[in-house]
Amino acid sequence: MVDASQETAAGLQNQGMQLRQSLRYQEAERCLLRALELEHDFAPAHLELGSTYFDQGRLEDAADSFQLAVHFAPRSLDAWLALGSALSGLGRTDAAIAAYRKATVVEPHDGAAWLRLGGLFKASDDWNAAIDCYRQAVGGKPASADALCLLGYALYKSGHYDEARERLAAALALRPDMVQAHHNLGLLVLETGQPGDALAHFERALAINPGIIETHACVAHALRDLGRFDDAIANYDHVLALDPDFADAVINRSYALLMKGDYAAGWDAYERRFNDGQPARSFRYPPWKGESIAGKRVLVYAEQGLGDEIMFASCIPDLLSIAGDCVIECNTRIASLFARSFPKANVHGGVKSDKTDWLNKVPPIDCQVSIGSLPRYFRPGVSAFSKPAGYLVADRDRVTYWRKQFERDGDLQIGIAWRGGTLRSRQFVRSIPLQAWAQLLSVTGAQFNSLQYGEVAVELEKLQEQSGVSVVQLDTAIHDIDELAAVLGALDLVITVDNTVAHLAGALGIPVWTLLPSSPEWRYPRSGETMSWYPSMRLFRCAPGQSWEPVMAHVASELALKLRGRNQP
Repeated sequence: MVDASQETAAGLQNQGMQLRQSLRYQEAERCLLRALELEHDFAPAHLELGSTYFDQGRLEDAADSFQLAVHFAPRSLDAWLALGSALSGLGRTDAAIAAYRKATVVEPHDGAAWLRLGGLFKASDDWNAAIDCYRQAVGGKPASADALCLLGYALYKSGHYDEARERLAAALALRPDMVQAHHNLGLLVLETGQPGDALAHFERALAINPGIIETHACVAHALRDLGRFDDAIANYDHVLALDPDFADAVINRSYALLMKGDYAAGWDAYERRFNDGQPARSFRYPPWKGESIAGKRVLVYAEQGLGDEIMFASCIPDLLSIAGDCVIECNTRIASLFARSFPKANVHGGVKSDKTDWLNKVPPIDCQVSIGSLPRYFRPGVSAFSKPAGYLVADRDRVTYWRKQFERDGDLQIGIAWRGGTLRSRQFVRSIPLQAWAQLLSVTGAQFNSLQYGEVAVELEKLQEQSGVSVVQLDTAIHDIDELAAVLGALDLVITVDNTVAHLAGALGIPVWTLLPSSPEWRYPRSGETMSWYPSMRLFRCAPGQSWEPVMAHVASELALKLRGRNQP
């Protein structure tokens, strides 16, 4: 027993630390409070007392103690890091960021401070700020596999695939058995169209740590993209046996079934999207589950993206044939197109976040169904897709206007679009660099018109400078979907990647050549040139491991053949 007169703050602080490490928190707290009675500005004791509170989940008390620690020792890296952790745990993100920034000022080359700061930006999806922090962490000494892995992941999330691959490979060079680096590199190569390489990385990660359910799901994703549907479904089943509510496996299992052609089971599985990850819309009507609706009014409400709304709308004529009436809620951008195409329905345009008071202005509704649920009842098998080409109707006056514009040139009028998807919806594999179109766009006897959404002027100017190819820009027309439909209706042919243009052209029954990656979206069959949803569509496929150049050469050859046939008497 130490005589009270011989107690020192430093000795009590050290004793308190030992007690905390032994999980004797109450004794540690008493010891540290006694140290602060002896020396109230003793920062190490405040830091240790804060750690005692932090370990017990007493974050408010911990933050107060850490605040005192940095007040009395503003050059203490550990105190600033501890304060940041407590504030982060309390959800006070801005204050936590400020604390970690103080830590980086105290020790600019300390990787831990930059990693924690980057982690906060990562959690808020501020990938550019996270990348800046992780770059600082990577620049610290010694080289850190953790920092390289986190930097690689942040670069992947922001679409910087080449550097992401380099950083993740560097992490694995330092630590070959780093599970997270294998998993992240697998995600990257899967998203960039290399499912075989992705599978190898996921399997390597599981060989090291077989308990990661996310990686088991990713193995199934890679198998699905390789066309090994039965193996993929078995792996999804394994994941769902471990966690029946694992949303990523739920929705992707349904995709695998649909890609396999098992529509009955696929649509049933697809219904679980509302239970596992995708929020259902809030309406007050009972759901329609396939029972007779003769004489009843059904609300069909929007979900997912514009292309999906257009594709699933092929089922609306089927619904109208058995229902008494139909109210369609859809994206504002396609409301006029849907109203013209389905004149027997009451069409309302809006966005999914709108209030539902507009329903008070329509006749009484008996039941509701999501537009994405309609195929469950009207597309149970391949034979159910046998419909006449075209179920949407463009404005005929505007089609006539555009035909007159195009008739000024006697060439075949072709619309093109070369980018599809978003960063997280496989934009990399769904898009084709415009330079790869040069051979096709050089085919004589055709005038090419840009249908590509977004800023394209710089790309088209560069193409003309490098290849001498000219493409007409239709900027004002293509930003309005109804006007775009009229433009499509006036064209002789559309050549596009998988995007909204492809869906719209197919839904209008316009000849459209769609260029698909080797692992296309679930909507497209894995083989053949035909598309069940759109009889007017022809598919051109990129083979696994193949660049786009052979595909574009094939398309150019087919177009030249089409032009020769057109010009023959």
